[in-house]
Amino acid sequence: MIDGRLALRHLHTLVLISLHHLLFVLLPVALTVRLYVKPRPTTFDVANGITRFCLGIGKWVLLVDPLWHLATMTFRGGPESLGTSVAWMGFLSLLLSLHFFFTAAGDVLAGLGGMFGFKVAEPVQEVLTLRRFTQGKWLRLIALLLAVTLMGVLMQTASFGDTWLHLKALFAPPTRTIPTLIQQARVRTDFNVLTIFFAMVCLIGLPHSRDFLREPAPWKTTISMLIFTFAVAMLWTHAAPLS
Repeated sequence: MIDGRLALRHLHTLVLISLHHLLFVLLPVALTVRLYVKPRPTTFDVANGITRFCLGIGKWVLLVDPLWHLATMTFRGGPESLGTSVAWMGFLSLLLSLHFFFTAAGDVLAGLGGMFGFKVAEPVQEVLTLRRFTQGKWLRLIALLLAVTLMGVLMQTASFGDTWLHLKALFAPPTRTIPTLIQQARVRTDFNVLTIFFAMVCLIGLPHSRDFLREPAPWKTTISMLIFTFAVAMLWTHAAPLS
């Protein structure tokens, strides 16, 4: 169990460090080299690619990372420290982080394609954003996310017994103990409730990035760049390279 959790923690750290190097080292170098390679992509493709890349990085840093951290903190605490609200926050944070993980990966890949002059095939984008399996149907998306989340809970707990206890805590509140109260205080701090709320709003109320950018507009580019700037500031602060 401990080895499984340590492996997930190391994987999370590795992803953050790789993302940091991608943004601050590899991407500027690659874009500089791309200026001297022909044929060059059209201005529209580059602009659309940059905007979508910004949205993808924004999703990853502002939603995927904090939600995954919250889920890990919840499940790592063990079933004996769970309350009903903590169990639901952990479950929802894992579900939302997995959803935005897929959509952010699709946005980043499609954005890089636009910037470098290669088109990412629509079937590939649909697979990355789960549309290939859900065909845009809400019920299918929720069912798929629930199935993936259940597997994620099992990976986090590394135990069928602990997984069942975590799921049981969603509907049957355990006895309130000091570890339960401590865990509730930890989970409810650091704006975790607001993060889950905004993630739910993004899931339900916002269109897919590809649909959002289908009709170009200056205000869309401005919003995307602001999201990207805030995400980069957060990433630079919390995920600096290891010395």
